[in-house]
Amino acid sequence: MVTFTCDICGRVKKPDQQWILGSAAESVGAVSERREVNILSAWSDAQAVHPLAVHFCSERCKDKYLNKLFSYGSAA
Repeated sequence: MVTFTCDICGRVKKPDQQWILGSAAESVGAVSERREVNILSAWSDAQAVHPLAVHFCSERCKDKYLNKLFSYGSAA
């Protein structure tokens, strides 16, 4: 059995819960850095097991993740 946990707070997803699923990627080059997150329109167990998948139990956790990922201080 696969267990999904929120990438921010660590809460464990129950089968009947509606969660937010995304796909994140980062590319760091010699002179540039690129980050992107695609929020999917619906949860899919097949996509949720992808190595680049990100899981959120709530809008609040999704927003925290995005703020952390795209804050100016993290681009060092």
